[in-house]
Amino acid sequence: MKPRKARVRAREPSRAPADELDGVFVAVARYFGLLSEPTRLRILHAICQQEQSVSAIVVATGATQTNVSRHLALMHQAGVVSRRREGSVVYYGVADPEFVSICRSVCVQIAGRIDAAAPLKRDLLGFAAQTL
Repeated sequence: MKPRKARVRAREPSRAPADELDGVFVAVARYFGLLSEPTRLRILHAICQQEQSVSAIVVATGATQTNVSRHLALMHQAGVVSRRREGSVVYYGVADPEFVSICRSVCVQIAGRIDAAAPLKRDLLGFAAQTL
């Protein structure tokens, strides 16, 4: 009779640590999702140096007031921008400097991949220089 080979069971990785991180991953994906819309990046660019009124943000971004207001509400709800009212005027500013830092880093990296003579690169590098 042949001796039986012992079966070696592969240890299954524990799901507990991954389960604990699932909520973090969802929150991070939402956070980075805020950067996935060009209008929100324009808004952030408009307010990164100082708070601006909604009408000033509309002018700076070239978007409609409805569109800007919708994006500002989303960013405010996420805690990325702050809002204050002065009479009938609402001003928005950066509430999360880390968000601006992440955005700036990515813009500089992308600009570095674009031809140096391209206006987009000059604009992005100018934006990064202003916010440093």
